[in-house]
Amino acid sequence: MRVKNRWLKIGTVLVAAALALSGCAAQGSQTSATAGGGEPVAGGDLVVGLYLEPLALDPHRQGYWETYRVSSNILEPLVKEDLSDPKGPTKLLPALATEWSPSNDAKTWTFKLRDDATFHDGSPFNAEAVDKNLRRVSDKDYEFYDEQSAAKLANWFGTLEEGRVVDEFTYEFTFKKPFLGFPRILAQSMATLAIGNPAVWEKYGNDAFADRPEGTGPYKFVSRTIGDRIVLERNEDYYGEKPYLDTLTFRIIPNNQTRVAALLSNEVDLISYVQPQDVETLEGQGFQVPEGTAASLLYLSYNFTNPAFADERVRQAVIHGLDRQKLADELYNGYAKPLFSFEPPGNEAYDPDVRDFEYDPEKAKALLKEAGYDEGELAFTIVVDVANENTAEWLQSEFKDVGITVDIVSLDRTSYIARAYSPEPTDGLTLDEYGGSYAEWLSQGFNGLTGKGLDKADFPEIVSGIDAALYNSDESTRIEKWQAAEETLRKSAVVVPAVNLTRYYAAGPNVRGFTFAATNWYDLTKVWLED
Repeated sequence: MRVKNRWLKIGTVLVAAALALSGCAAQGSQTSATAGGGEPVAGGDLVVGLYLEPLALDPHRQGYWETYRVSSNILEPLVKEDLSDPKGPTKLLPALATEWSPSNDAKTWTFKLRDDATFHDGSPFNAEAVDKNLRRVSDKDYEFYDEQSAAKLANWFGTLEEGRVVDEFTYEFTFKKPFLGFPRILAQSMATLAIGNPAVWEKYGNDAFADRPEGTGPYKFVSRTIGDRIVLERNEDYYGEKPYLDTLTFRIIPNNQTRVAALLSNEVDLISYVQPQDVETLEGQGFQVPEGTAASLLYLSYNFTNPAFADERVRQAVIHGLDRQKLADELYNGYAKPLFSFEPPGNEAYDPDVRDFEYDPEKAKALLKEAGYDEGELAFTIVVDVANENTAEWLQSEFKDVGITVDIVSLDRTSYIARAYSPEPTDGLTLDEYGGSYAEWLSQGFNGLTGKGLDKADFPEIVSGIDAALYNSDESTRIEKWQAAEETLRKSAVVVPAVNLTRYYAAGPNVRGFTFAATNWYDLTKVWLED
């Protein structure tokens, strides 16, 4: 049953339109849904429409940002990002750790833990709990070592030498190599160490944790119906500032049109992955579509098992043949920014002034000719998930203009992932979305290309540049080294940055306190519903 803190279904669109005319509805250029509100009102149920079914609500097995948009309300990290920041790079803030510091060689990090947090079952959070979370993903002698989780976290914890309980509320991580980016990595959503309650997996087993996720967060898990919804309730014993809402309900609505219709008809209050063609409609009817950048990018990955892409001239030709400003303007109705760097907006190493290969169709044709391809002879398949089929069709038309023949394979999300990492011989490009606010994303993204057939041995300069940045112990040169590594990667044309979406969420007219943060998830503890 819906509570009083929402609009009546009767005449929803007319009411919203009236609000827009009276100046009560938020304007689309805002980054926060705060206009027209007074003092925050406690209570109510916020209903969120997700575009993907979340994966496991397990701190160490999770994937997809839609998963973390749910689980971050239940599970907390040691360090978090300032999600009130719409521009970035976000500041790091205390979460389950109150402070942290590195050793002189940046190999050892010491965290002072808060002493007033408890897990949802009432058991205390302390250094021993952190140790069991770490052992779950790194210590094969631990009874509840989880191979699946360890594989997911290996990207960042592969050089871990030791985790140590210093005292009840102090914990120490020691790595074999310097790791200056470690605190920001802890604040991320995937392949990191959000803290779950060890009592759950020690009682029910590793596989069962996702069915009863438990942490220290502001909301508690209530129920999950696969393919339908996930329900959370406010944690009345939360150590921090209590959230305003009584409950959060996350509904799974993969179809874009259905998700927008649910918002327009007042069935949901907040949706993600707004389609560009829906922005004007929503704003015109009084709904809020805040502007932002997040810390992600859409990019094209080459299938390096296709011999054509072993030739750097071919890879450069593809980039020269892509008008990214036109892509942003035409396909995304101007609600996107063209990108020329693999470090996205919101990333601490992002430089808006860098360029890879400018749009130059004649240069693209010349490079293809030099590589031995007459017009139309370079032919390959672009593989996308169904949600991005229109993007593939646009690319197909654009590449035709520079003499590249493209076929399209459009698959459901699960099948797309399988095909992307086990490509057919004629596959050429896949369309991906990822990124992060951490400079180390460059390493993660580059490593991800090996799943598309890239052999790192063929790009020693990229590898050495990333290693120099990743294992640097001098904080004053950290960002500089990451930017230098990005330049080397960019000039090697191993990936095609495309766009960053600037309208991603939409909210009902009475939603207050929502911020389109400069990362890939949001803070719902500050959100409330106006009567």
